[in-house]
Amino acid sequence: MTPSRIVLAEQISIAQVAALHQTLREVLTAGGGVGLDGSGVREIDTAALQLLASFWQSTNVLGVDCTWQGISQSLRRTAKLLGLTEALQLPDPAPGGGHGDAKP
Repeated sequence: MTPSRIVLAEQISIAQVAALHQTLREVLTAGGGVGLDGSGVREIDTAALQLLASFWQSTNVLGVDCTWQGISQSLRRTAKLLGLTEALQLPDPAPGGGHGDAKP
């Protein structure tokens, strides 16, 4: 089965969390792997990061392969500020901003 790819929006706030939750739930229901592309995220709030952390935990429990295909500096910075880096399984940035890290 081909992994699903979810490209996160540039701005994710509590206003978008319900729609994102639906998308994430559909991916879990479909099975197969999933790649999250957060390289374009410029702003993300606590509710959105909590949803992503919960999703990541669900993928682990269900045995669904989930990987980051890109992580913006803004996403990484906000996750670190909220103490969610480990819950989101964000890889360490490679020197020079690897792992798809994009400016801000």
